[in-house]
Amino acid sequence: MRAQKRFEKIFLRKESSGLNRPTRFLGNMLKRGRSSPAPNWSFFSTFFYPVRLFSFLAVALLIIFPAAAVLNCQTREFRDDLGHRVRLASCPRRIISLAPNLTEILFALGLNQEIIGVTRYCNYPEEAGSKEVVGGLVDLNLEKILSLGPELVLGFRGNPRRVVDRLYRDRLPVYVFDAGQTFADLFNLILRIGQLTCRQEQATGLVSDLKHKLQSIEKSLPQGRSGKKIFLTLFGQGSGLWTCGHDSYLSHLLERARAENVAGQLRGTWLVYSREKLIQDNPEMILILCRSQQDFDRAQTWFKSQPGFDKIQAVSRGNFFFLQEDQFSRFSPRLVQAYRELVQTLYPELRVGEE
Repeated sequence: MRAQKRFEKIFLRKESSGLNRPTRFLGNMLKRGRSSPAPNWSFFSTFFYPVRLFSFLAVALLIIFPAAAVLNCQTREFRDDLGHRVRLASCPRRIISLAPNLTEILFALGLNQEIIGVTRYCNYPEEAGSKEVVGGLVDLNLEKILSLGPELVLGFRGNPRRVVDRLYRDRLPVYVFDAGQTFADLFNLILRIGQLTCRQEQATGLVSDLKHKLQSIEKSLPQGRSGKKIFLTLFGQGSGLWTCGHDSYLSHLLERARAENVAGQLRGTWLVYSREKLIQDNPEMILILCRSQQDFDRAQTWFKSQPGFDKIQAVSRGNFFFLQEDQFSRFSPRLVQAYRELVQTLYPELRVGEE
């Protein structure tokens, strides 16, 4: 090794003016080797012939090793939505999802075997129920996450920042998404996950299929705004009227469906609406997000029992409509199907694009 390092220093010093021509230098050595007479094994030739052979091998190593390093290097670097850098040395084979919508995307990309951990709310597809549970959205079990030895941890807005920062400090390969309001954002989310997981081709195919379905749905929509005033509420979150504000993707769905979200002028994603304002807005349809038909029936009963709500035309006419909470509340590929159901609910007289 000392002889090799000595030779490298001599070679670099002598060839400093021609470092961009290593192959030519090597070719000249080979040419000289072919034209040289066979050694007579005198003391002089016995000493210098091995040196020349050693020189040839050393130069070959200098050329081959850097090229091999470039070919074998698979480290990729990404920056998440919180500005954190994550480096992946290879395609991740052990993935933990910290949000139901991310779990749905991972399964849609065919990463069934790579998923090793999910939250207790990850119930779609059914196979997600067979994975290790690492807690909920906000009460994550950090020790469990560490013990699983993940090669990639995917988080989404809603995961507490203190938990995310702890995962950062533990030097886990964590990537957090903190964006999403439109279908374009959803498609971008899918493509980014495809890049992280080396499933670019599958992600591109999935996005293309979703775009085709979206176009088919929107061909059915009436021209211009429908003028229908809608109040969308999430039932079961206390006694308040929880609804979606301007920054919610559900508000975006209503606007895209040519309807008016009565809370659409308020900034924010989810907020509590006042009873007096709801009576004043007088929506003609009330869309209720809940988990089951039983919850929907309870919600209707509650609205009909509230003082002053009989003045709201949606209540007096019984215009309540059930929206499945999981499907409508997740920023995942199923959102396109949710949009189709929303359009069919708003315009029952229309023939909405087929699947």
